[in-house]
Amino acid sequence: MKILAIDTSSKLCGIALLEDCNIIDKMELNEGLTHSEILMPSIEKILKKNNFKISDIKLFVCDIGPGSFTGIRIGIATLKAFSDSLNVPTVGVDSLECLANNIDSSSTICSIIDCKNDNCYFALYELKDSNYNILEFPQANSIQNCLSILNNKYTDKEIIFVGDGSVAYKDIIEQNFSNCQFANNTLNDLDVGKLGIIGFKKYSDNQKNYSSDYLLPLYLKKPQAQRQFESNILEICRMNLNDLNLIDFNYFDDFWNIENLKTDLLSDNSVWFSAKIENKIVGFVGIKVVLDEADIMNIAIHKNYRQQGFASSLLSEVINYCKNNGINKINLEVNENNIPAINLYKKLNFRIDGIRKKYYGNNDAIIMHILL
Repeated sequence: MKILAIDTSSKLCGIALLEDCNIIDKMELNEGLTHSEILMPSIEKILKKNNFKISDIKLFVCDIGPGSFTGIRIGIATLKAFSDSLNVPTVGVDSLECLANNIDSSSTICSIIDCKNDNCYFALYELKDSNYNILEFPQANSIQNCLSILNNKYTDKEIIFVGDGSVAYKDIIEQNFSNCQFANNTLNDLDVGKLGIIGFKKYSDNQKNYSSDYLLPLYLKKPQAQRQFESNILEICRMNLNDLNLIDFNYFDDFWNIENLKTDLLSDNSVWFSAKIENKIVGFVGIKVVLDEADIMNIAIHKNYRQQGFASSLLSEVINYCKNNGINKINLEVNENNIPAINLYKKLNFRIDGIRKKYYGNNDAIIMHILL
């Protein structure tokens, strides 16, 4: 069985081709968190190098997190699109389990991923009969609480720490936990080839429920937008001309020019909403209303705040506004290559109507709508 595995949960972008448990080829690129730009070209490159077509792949494997919210969404959206179009099963593997598989030892294994500010994702495993059994399920916690759990329940044998969190918090771990070892540096990054092997074994053990519908991100923390909204930091409100002074347009590359935006803000048929954090606009969306229908004219998110839930929050506000103002249908167009956006719209119950050929240069536009 030919397998394509991808990992976009961290700063590394990994792609691997496998035949069952045998790694044919793999690429691991450290270009920072730019996976939306390099993932598809990298997949095309590795397929072409090995004389494969995407239609040759009979199983997709994806890292579902925990890790970068943005990276996880990009990877899952990409493989969902492949899986749906080719009717090929897809398997999700979590990052912490994959890290544990880097360690071949009878010691207790603590996979730990740094999520900044003395916080981490972690899980505990033991290797028994060639299986990595879970002792503590994946969770997000402070490093101190993580170590307290270990000290309270797992002091009977040595613990091996693996993952970038074991490097970031090595001093704290050593100060609080004497019976520990640390993985070699080369083992602290997730191995995309090993990810593919784990996925194949999962699929071989149980070939049920591996449609793309079951490929879901493992979010151990709420998205940034939701956390900020719940703490009253994020404000979503109607937008006006004065709000233009709160936008740093250098960080927005997916909107009309400023003069068109000003004109539309003054139009009686247009309604715009902005997402603000501490008096800075991090996103905005506008609709044009005609009778009982609305067209989404533009949605733009600050480059540093993408794939964190802000677009979803803005669109939810638009939907609520339309429901409360007698609007029965919302329409939109989206570039066929903008897979994360298409999946977001589907999540919000938008349906595909058709396509407009070459609407975005060489790319088609997907036409979508939602009935309210």
